[in-house]
This record gives sequence, C-alpha cells and structure tokens, in this order.
Amino acid sequence: MGQTLSEPVTEKHTSADEDSTLLYGVSEMQGWRISMEDAHATILKLQGDDEKSKISFFAVYDGHGGSAVAKYAGKTVHGRLANTPQFKSADYEGALKRAFLGTDEDLREDAAFANDSSGCTAVAALLVPGQTGDAARRIIVANAGDSRSVLSLKGEAKPMSYDHKPTNQKETARIVGAGGFVEFGRVNGNLALSRALGDFEFKGNHSLPPEEQAVTADPDIIVHDMTNEEEFLVLACDGIFDCLSNQQVVDFVRRGIANGKELKTICEEAMERCLAPDTDLGGIGSDNMTICIVGLLNGKTKEEWYAWIKERVENKVGWDTPEDIAPVFQQSAGGLGGVGGLRGALSGGRAGLGGAGAAQDAEDAGGLLGGMRFGQGGGGGGGSGGMFSAFGGFGGAEDGEDGGPHVINLPASLAGALSSAGIVLRPSRQPNEDGETVYEARYADEDDSEDEHAAEEAVTGSNDETGSRFAEVSGDDKKDESEEPATQTSASEQKSGKDSSAAPSASSASGKKGDEDDAMTGVETTA
Repeated sequence: MGQTLSEPVTEKHTSADEDSTLLYGVSEMQGWRISMEDAHATILKLQGDDEKSKISFFAVYDGHGGSAVAKYAGKTVHGRLANTPQFKSADYEGALKRAFLGTDEDLREDAAFANDSSGCTAVAALLVPGQTGDAARRIIVANAGDSRSVLSLKGEAKPMSYDHKPTNQKETARIVGAGGFVEFGRVNGNLALSRALGDFEFKGNHSLPPEEQAVTADPDIIVHDMTNEEEFLVLACDGIFDCLSNQQVVDFVRRGIANGKELKTICEEAMERCLAPDTDLGGIGSDNMTICIVGLLNGKTKEEWYAWIKERVENKVGWDTPEDIAPVFQQSAGGLGGVGGLRGALSGGRAGLGGAGAAQDAEDAGGLLGGMRFGQGGGGGGGSGGMFSAFGGFGGAEDGEDGGPHVINLPASLAGALSSAGIVLRPSRQPNEDGETVYEARYADEDDSEDEHAAEEAVTGSNDETGSRFAEVSGDDKKDESEEPATQTSASEQKSGKDSSAAPSASSASGKKGDEDDAMTGVETTA
C-alpha cells in the first residue's frame, strides 16, 4: 500500500448546486494517505441556453504517483472537450475520446510535466440532449482506469463504466503487443491500471499510436438513453468502490435520499462509511476518496424528486432498497494466519504451494494463502511475466461458458487478510444473501500446452495437477515501487514524500512516487 499517516485527515471539501434539470453533491477527503491526489469537475451548464439544449459535465480524476496530472485534468478536460470539432457537431462520443487523448498529448508536450511521472484515472459523464428534438436525453460516460460511474435505474445499479485492469484479456493483449508484460496484476510489474492520463513511462513505443500503447488514455464509452426511470448517477474513485459494490453504493445513496438527506451529506457519509478505522487492512479504506452524486430530476422539482424516490423506496418500486448496507469494517484481519508468510514470499519473488481448494474453512486465511503460487505468464517484449495465482474453487461460483471468467467470492475478513499482505480485491457488484460485502476474484480455465506446463514447473518447482484454474489478484496502489520482486526491478525512479510538522506523522510503509502536494483540486463551474 502507499504511505499512510498516523491519523487520517477527515476534513471534507464539499459542494453542491442545482438547476431546473439536475442537482448534485460532491465531496472529497484525503483520509489516511499522506497527500490528496484526487480532482473533480462539476459543471451544470457546459453549453446550451435552455433545458432542451443544455449539456452538463461531471468527472472524477484519481491521481497516482502525485497530484499534478489529476489537477491538470480537473481544470482542463472539459474546456478541451467543448472546443473539439466533434463536440460542435454533436458527436459527443468522439468528443470525449478526443478530449481524453488530446489532454494526454498536451501533458506530454508541456515542459512543466517533463519530469513528472504521475498519472490519473478519468471517469467523465456528459448529459446531453437527444439526437432529435423530441428524443430522450442521453447519459454518455467515458472511462479510462478504475474509477467508476453507476446509474440508479429504479434503484438497480447499472454500470456505466468498467475497470481497466492489466489482467483483463483485452488489456493484456494490448500491453503485450506494445512490448510490455503483466506481472502481479500490474503493467510491467508496476502500474495496477491499464488506462490512464499521464504515466508516460508506459507510453514509449513510438511505432504505435496512442490507442495501442501499453497504457493508454483511450476511453471506453457507454451511452444510456433516458426513460424517466433513472434516479441518479454516481461517479467515484476506487477509494469508494474498493469498499462498496456498485449496488451497495446505489442502495446507500437511494436510502439517504428517501430519508431526506442532501446529496452533499450523503457523499460525506459514504466516505465516512468507507474510511478504515486503522491501516491494518493494508489498503482497503485507506485511499483518497471522491464521490459525486447527480440527481436526475426528469421534469420534477427538487421537492417532487425527493418525494418520488421516497415513495418508490417505501413501496419497493423497482429494486428493494435495504434499510442500510452491511458495515464495511467489522473486524481487523491482522490476527488471521498466513499474512506474514505471504508478505515474505512476495518480497522474495515467490509464494509456496499448497491446497487452497482443500481448505476446511473459507475464512481460514492460512489455507488460502498456502495455496497461492507464481506461475509463468506470457510476457512480450519486456520478458516473461509471472502471474500470481490462487488455485482451487474457493467459494467459487458456477463455471463460465466457453472458458470464460469465473468468480470466487471471499468473505470480508479473508479479503482483509490478503489486503494486509499487499493484495486487494474489489468487492463484488452484488452483496451476498445476508447483505454482506463479499470480495470477488476472477479465474479462468485454460488448456495449458505441455511446454507451458513444463515452464510453470521450472519456475514453481511443482508438479501441480490443478491445471490453470486461477484467481487473478492485484495490489491496491496504482504504482508500486516498494518491494519489487527479486526477479523484476522498476523502470522508474522512486521519490519520497514531503514532510510537514503540522501534519500527522507518516508510517514507514512504501508510497506512491511523485508530487506529494497536499492541495485539493475541485472544479465547480455553474452558469
């Protein structure tokens, strides 16, 4: 995990605004991290003179390795977007793509960023008129990285973005094609994201266009045509979504609205819910946090909108929203076995073999940790990359189709144990039957060739007969330079954070590189 303070900074920077079609609340909190690296932009009227022609813009930028790129994005992306030829011709998807890639080009050419190694995720939502005068308005979300946007559709969470992780098949193919490799769930063993603004050390293949670099700013885009069943849109960084699933976020916000709370208050309470009581979990709940909630009035006044959602929740219209979501932090996992051994194994570049599938108790951390190993992955250009694997159908869901991904659900206590070893799993998009958060890992069935199996045995020293059924696990920090494996060194320079006598003391845990400026960036521009 990154460097942390002895006490979290819980001061929140919060704002809210509204017009006749939308209302929003946004808040950010530094938390346990030694600096604030998030930024955001909330613009009720980016263009348009009336309700039918109005275009609104909301975005969250989660920085890593410093705050410089995130701050720059928070101040400039929307302006560049509005000035693109695509935007002026109502090609909003093309405009978002051009804005992301164009901002990246500007950063590369700006001398002020010549020695800056930071980067940031970007998730941005445009609310635009329909394609014809009488068509419904549209929500267009562009995403690069692992911040998220989720829409409440009759109380049910509809993902408006998907995480870009190096272990995703499509992302891995691009990384390898650009001469990189994936190791420990990271690009070249370092970056836990596969798309971002900045991070130019991963964009150095001059024979390829920006969209095909190992790390690219090219966004995925999802479009939703509104039907008047939409209630609100949420954009947030992984400091929120590492703790809560998409549906839990929607449940939390929807219940807060039904209880008459202001959106800005719900934002603040969501961050408080996701703040870890200590740093024993090694990452979950210890990140910077930013969350923005956009209320979609659909022709209603603010008061009518609140009453509408309250009635829906009370009468169970659509999704049955619970009274509350399960606590994120029920216990510290520091006492669970196997954590120290795994950390040591990671430091040495190797983990031992064992029988996770034969573990008697799904919450026995030692049993699962004993079943983890490093396997030889297919590295291109930069050499072969190892894959961190947990064998066995541990809490597994039903098999996927045609060798597709499967899911392993882990209880929060076990996920916490893994987290304290430097490995963080994302929460499932849905809680379990008891409403509790479960953490999700993907794994796949593949037919290893004899040569590949022999190569694995050469690396692991094992004649494991469990095949290639594995759970891909990645760390929580975007960039990791703290404890590189003995077989892999970082290609970038490590920088230390600034110290302040007025701030709580920082722990000795390793941190993100780059600018450690404590200033917070938020752009709230309203007409």
